Amino acid sequence: MPKMADPHIGLLSYQQAHLNGKIAPVPCQIYEHLTMLLDDAEGEQRLTYALTENDTVKAIVVYVHSGYHNRIPCFQVGYAVAEPFRNQGIAKDVLEKSIEEMRWDLGRHGPFYIEAVVGVSNVASQKVAAMVISATHESIIDHTAGQPALSYMHLIESQSDATGPQPGEKSR
Repeated sequence: MPKMADPHIGLLSYQQAHLNGKIAPVPCQIYEHLTMLLDDAEGEQRLTYALTENDTVKAIVVYVHSGYHNRIPCFQVGYAVAEPFRNQGIAKDVLEKSIEEMRWDLGRHGPFYIEAVVGVSNVASQKVAAMVISATHESIIDHTAGQPALSYMHLIESQSDATGPQPGEKSR
């Protein structure tokens, strides 16, 4: 039986591609200390936000379009923090900031959903999803791995309804 997607494997791959110069992420619009990379992952466009310091990728947040919910675009989100930087609030911080970046970029076209599907044994990721995405979740079976999981979903309002930093404003 296949395993659930592991964003940490993606972080390691991103780190290697970054060190080898195979990717060219660009600074984000609002939070310039974050970078963004749009690429193709097995036929699906993927948007990766990364917190990198001195060629070390500390954390990534990855979004992939996963269809529609109530006729509104939905993006699956995964996030990972490199082991030396865990338990410092980095996942929460980078996830929140990447949502603001997505809202600024995609929110001009209307609202969208984000969904995190988290394995029932991944308590750390559940805590992040509950703090940032939704305090409530739905128990599901992950469609790829066939394993029990929790789905955290949240509607992100359009950019015109968004509050928070705008490009050109000072970011944290």
